[in-house]
Amino acid sequence: MIGALKGVPVSWQPPELLLDVNGVGYELQVPMSLHFEAGQVVQLYTHLVVREDQMQLYGFDSLTQRNVFRTLLKINGVGAKMALAILSTWQVEDLLRIIQQENLKALTQIPGVGKKTAERLLVELKHKFDGVQAAPAPGASAMGTASLTLEQDAATLAQQALVQLGYKPQEAAKLVAAVAEDGLETAALIKRALKQAQTP
Repeated sequence: MIGALKGVPVSWQPPELLLDVNGVGYELQVPMSLHFEAGQVVQLYTHLVVREDQMQLYGFDSLTQRNVFRTLLKINGVGAKMALAILSTWQVEDLLRIIQQENLKALTQIPGVGKKTAERLLVELKHKFDGVQAAPAPGASAMGTASLTLEQDAATLAQQALVQLGYKPQEAAKLVAAVAEDGLETAALIKRALKQAQTP
């Protein structure tokens, strides 16, 4: 099994990252709270999901983040797509704090997570996360730092990310347009758009 990959990002179409590892390109689904500096060698810890008709590799910037992803997969009704959406909406540190504080409203900000699912997450994660501490993430930059420069602009990438999270294309475009500002990077746009979606 592939446990980790070290290479250079080639393209980034959230949430799919193409990573060049010694000439071999690996397609990984990664949380959209992460992005990478152009040309920088990064290491991602991986988790392979095998289905009858598909194999999908997921990448994470720390062992803690991967462990949280694996914990989420053990919860009834939470698949890989939802687990990735959770980690795309909230940093691990924030998610741990949300669970500890039993912040139901914060969980319902995650695309695809309604009140009932959020309540189940709180109940099941409360004891699973006891003693879990978020570790610093080497190799990848957190939201708000310089992003990988690609052919598509930040607004386009942000729209694609929202569509992957379950929003309709027109809705995603509207949300991004409402929060777009010159100089904002993809991750910042996604974060603002998700907050905008929860604004009454």
